[in-house]
Amino acid sequence: MADTKASVTHNDDRDSISLEKEAGVAVAAYRPGLSAEDAEWLDNIPLQEQRRIFHKVDRRLVPMLALLYLIAHLDRANIGNAKIEGLEASLGMTGTDYNIVVAIFFIPYILCEVPSNLVLAKFSRPSWYMGTLVLCWGIVMTLTGVVKSFGGLIATRFLLGVFEAGFFPGAIFLVAQWYPPNKSQGRMAMFYLSSALSGAFSGLLAAGIAQMDGLGGYEGWRWIFIIEGIASVVVGGATFFLLPDRPSTAKWLQPDEAKFLELSHLATRGLKRRNDDGETARKLSRWSVLKMVVGDYHLWLQSLVFMSNAVPNYGLKFTM
Repeated sequence: MADTKASVTHNDDRDSISLEKEAGVAVAAYRPGLSAEDAEWLDNIPLQEQRRIFHKVDRRLVPMLALLYLIAHLDRANIGNAKIEGLEASLGMTGTDYNIVVAIFFIPYILCEVPSNLVLAKFSRPSWYMGTLVLCWGIVMTLTGVVKSFGGLIATRFLLGVFEAGFFPGAIFLVAQWYPPNKSQGRMAMFYLSSALSGAFSGLLAAGIAQMDGLGGYEGWRWIFIIEGIASVVVGGATFFLLPDRPSTAKWLQPDEAKFLELSHLATRGLKRRNDDGETARKLSRWSVLKMVVGDYHLWLQSLVFMSNAVPNYGLKFTM
């Protein structure tokens, strides 16, 4: 019975293509997930116009993601600068205490990434979710500057891992909403570069802030957390207004520009749109998709490549 239904569906698709041919629509205009009319409209957009639209998105989305990722790396790695300024002595830390503080961040960071994106997908305005994450980790970072014990430092680092976990996968999710797969990688690389930029000046910034030692009765290392935490709170508040959500809600896009981006998203991902009768094609469950992704060996190869970069990178950030 299932084979019969599949055959009927396949025949219907071929019939629809034949009808489109008779109506004068080129077969090249047929794309899974789009009506014949939308596919033809999309294929008639000149390449130069497509580039102009994507560059327009670049100016709005990529710089904001780069700034947020820069802030995230400053906040997670500034504990290394605080250590130089006397963190361990002030809190009576000995032996492997510092190593534990560094490691505790990554436990929730690893565990919360996938669940965070599942939550993000339910938001009609991703900027609200992302902005909330930045606000929360900014508050946690600020409070790190007033901890009185090793246990308090452990708690703040754990919470920092919880809230920062959602940003990077959330940023990838946002990029995927705006760009087709063949244009996503370059944009991801652009904002990922900001993590390297953070290492270029974080030490100088921390050294400058540490000169506030004694101001208000706080040591210099405390001011590093407080000042950088307040900066994160400010940027988090701006995220609600400056981070684009989706093409359909972007007031800075013309209607045709938003339509192009939405149709490109649907076409390149093969999503099924509602047909004329209001029926929807069967969709894979999220768990089925997750199982398919986890079973892809490319994912594990990419993970190994990322680890080969992250391990020495974080080792330098936290110990030098």
